[in-house]
Amino acid sequence: MANPHRGSVALQVGGRAYTLSFSVNALCELEDALGQPVAQIANALNDPDTARLSTVRALVWAGLRDHHDEVGVKEAGDIITDAGIPACMEAIGKAFKAAFPEQEAKENARPRKAKA
Repeated sequence: MANPHRGSVALQVGGRAYTLSFSVNALCELEDALGQPVAQIANALNDPDTARLSTVRALVWAGLRDHHDEVGVKEAGDIITDAGIPACMEAIGKAFKAAFPEQEAKENARPRKAKA
């Protein structure tokens, strides 16, 4: 079951719910699979000119590793086909955001008042 407080996001595919999360181990497997650092993968995904379906498939596969390690890369592609790319992209975005909560907290933090 997806727990957003622990970085997990649900991806509903027909009658089955999958759980995506990007733990350190999942992110390491993603980097190994794509041969790129996470920041570069995220930047490429956000640029329509460089975004690749193979990257989306690798992200879904890596995101499933913590909760569904039996799912292979090709099966991840089948999940994307069944769920639809927009639903997968939304789930990836939420799970990625949950994986890096400190960054979001820093961006939303109030600036400190100067000492007088």
